[in-house]
Amino acid sequence: MLAEQGPGKLKTLNADFLTFAHKHQRPPDAANNGKDWTTWLILGGRGAGKTRAGAEWVRSIALADPQARIALVGETEHDVRSVMIEGVSGLLSIHKQHERPRWISTRRRLEWPIGAVAEVFTAENFEGLRGPQFSAAWCDELAKWRRVLGLGSTDALSGDVAQWAMIVLTAYFGGRSLEKVARIIARK
Repeated sequence: MLAEQGPGKLKTLNADFLTFAHKHQRPPDAANNGKDWTTWLILGGRGAGKTRAGAEWVRSIALADPQARIALVGETEHDVRSVMIEGVSGLLSIHKQHERPRWISTRRRLEWPIGAVAEVFTAENFEGLRGPQFSAAWCDELAKWRRVLGLGSTDALSGDVAQWAMIVLTAYFGGRSLEKVARIIARK
């Protein structure tokens, strides 16, 4: 069926993420205790759709709240830009043209037409996260980070980051990353 569709129809279908998303790519309805969730951990192997799920979640926050301030955190600035922002499943790729944010590389910032803002941070420069108030954060490839926001390789997210309303963590699940992610989860 898809092979018979023209490029315009395929682009429309690709933009309708929730219709085709797997269960693990959809935000949880609630935490295990029934309350609002604060941390959503997306674990998966290569090609599991972690980046697309994270980008779609950020998109939904930005388009629903003109006042949204979102932190985009990766191991390095290059990782954030090349995967989370400019990648095939990144933020610039998943938006419809009229809602697409503007990437201002000199300010390490995305600005949506309706007013929402996302700023780039790195795990190595975690001090930059202190001060600004964020309504949400997407932390990508957590298991790859040498340090988890300055707290050491085995410590969980805490401090200012833990106070944010919602955090999405995306991480590759396999090899040595399994042990690191298990330690982070145990301490959260």
